[in-house]
Amino acid sequence: MTETTSLSTPLLSVEDLSASYDESLILRGISMEVPRDSVVALLGRNGVGKTTLLRSIMGLLPQAQGSINFDGAAIENLRADQRVRLGMGYVPQGRDIFPNLTVEENLKVSLSISGAAGAERLDQVYELFPVLKDMLARKGGVLSGGQQQQLAIGRALLTNPRLLILDEPTEGIQPSIIDQIEDAIHTLKHEGDLSIILVEQYLDFAKAASDTFYILERGAVVQSGASESLSTGLIEQYLTV
Repeated sequence: MTETTSLSTPLLSVEDLSASYDESLILRGISMEVPRDSVVALLGRNGVGKTTLLRSIMGLLPQAQGSINFDGAAIENLRADQRVRLGMGYVPQGRDIFPNLTVEENLKVSLSISGAAGAERLDQVYELFPVLKDMLARKGGVLSGGQQQQLAIGRALLTNPRLLILDEPTEGIQPSIIDQIEDAIHTLKHEGDLSIILVEQYLDFAKAASDTFYILERGAVVQSGASESLSTGLIEQYLTV
């Protein structure tokens, strides 16, 4: 395969992905692509399957069916930890930091996985989120919601991912930190070999931060395109409550 062909291949490709919970079909033949060095917004009302799709991509839903290719290789039969080691980072809704560990200890958990490769990103994490460097000795549980989100993203970055998956990163967060997270997404995309899947209800944020979008309804993709083409009509039809 030539370098040109490799660069033109999507970093992540999902084909005809279906998934169920307790015999209830949640995802219905979803296909999507994440280009290299891009941000893809995954949109839809609550309960349409966005988090289920992310969990399926990460290997946290073993009953999912369909094909998932990462960097040209099939990964649908790999465990979640194997996908992380290939370069997939995941920040779930609710953040899931370790509340009884300090900020520094939370970050060291990721460094224990990635080693030297992750350690090289430590300065980048502090540059993106300076508050973390100022709070290294504080326990994660005493941080504000926005600070915990910054910690969760920083911890994921230290696994040295090529694909970063963010599930509702602005949920319950003050506007100033939302702006910092948006700036961080733009910086990460432009600095190097990283793509991002962004699940987001705050549509102005999603449109500004992403290059392309997919809209889910009832577990299926119903619209997709360039984020700049996300029109008022589409928003009213598929995204407003």
